[in-house]
Amino acid sequence: MIFDTHCHLYDEKFNENINEIIKRCFENNVSLIMLVGDNIKNSKTCIKTSLEIEGVFSSIGIHPMEIDSISIEDIEKEIQDNISNKTLSIGEIGLDYYWEKDEDTKKRQKEYFIKQIEIANKLNLPIIVHARDSVEDAIDILKKNPCLKKGVFHCFSGSVEQMKEIVKLGFYIGLDGPVTYKNANTPKQIAKEVPLDRLVIETDSPYLPPVPKRGEINYPYYLNYVIEEIARIREVESKVIEEVTFSNGKKLFNI
Repeated sequence: MIFDTHCHLYDEKFNENINEIIKRCFENNVSLIMLVGDNIKNSKTCIKTSLEIEGVFSSIGIHPMEIDSISIEDIEKEIQDNISNKTLSIGEIGLDYYWEKDEDTKKRQKEYFIKQIEIANKLNLPIIVHARDSVEDAIDILKKNPCLKKGVFHCFSGSVEQMKEIVKLGFYIGLDGPVTYKNANTPKQIAKEVPLDRLVIETDSPYLPPVPKRGEINYPYYLNYVIEEIARIREVESKVIEEVTFSNGKKLFNI
């Protein structure tokens, strides 16, 4: 059984109905799915879908590239008003310096990140961290503003040294399609060295499709390719990676 711990099946890139995609996932060994919001509107879709389908869970949060969609003063009320018993994390939240170069906006991203860590602590939930070209700053913020229920660094793209620091903070590391890419040396090194009890797998679907599906829309059932590559790197059976990441995902989200 496979747990896709991070996907965006509501994305407009999909032509199919979200329920049809999920049905196909269940038919292809993906038995648990975390639908991750990036703004309040999409988070509401995640929550609604999770309430309708067993095995599907939701996360609510404001992505760093979505901070203009809501005032920082309104975040807590919107989360409190929409959260359900199947909303198991706050996210995805964090920092994105790949797209954002303006220093004032980076500062606002940090403020939104810290605010949502505080909300997660009030709700006793873990967080899903987006940290693109900003891992060091994200680590620094979490050291100064600890998340009580920890969380995961989604689609981790930092160094081995940063990975070890994150693991020491009690967080999980999420690996996606890029670990299958031929010249993706850092993700492959992370896959080799991350403690197995701190590893989860995810698609970020519809983005980041693995080899041999590059250039296509990504689906949760393509995680087989991610599992196989991690197993190859670690020199273990694929079943080992499938089982341990499934168990880790359940621990991460307290399922």
